[in-house]
Amino acid sequence: MSDNFITLEQAKLYTKKYRDQLKEMLTSEYQGALSYCETFDADAVRTLLDQMGCVGFRVYYGLNNDNQVCAIMVGVNDKNEDILNGDDSIILDNSKKCPDNCPLELL
Repeated sequence: MSDNFITLEQAKLYTKKYRDQLKEMLTSEYQGALSYCETFDADAVRTLLDQMGCVGFRVYYGLNNDNQVCAIMVGVNDKNEDILNGDDSIILDNSKKCPDNCPLELL
């Protein structure tokens, strides 16, 4: 079994602590740069994971043109290498960010 799993209680504690500390983590010029969460389309994630040799995915963090931190996902092979194929690489971003696009109840 994967060691990536945590309990719902742990997830709620971690996400609440993050939201509570968010303003203190950033200088004033970057207030609003971090989201509470990001939502990715399931078909896009399946396409990423269905790549030949893909055993998982890696999340990189970037800073987009609006100075918002964004999660960038790439497939990973069994050698712990990013699966990159030049201009044909499958790379995910353009998620729906919260705030603005939030679930009815945050985790």
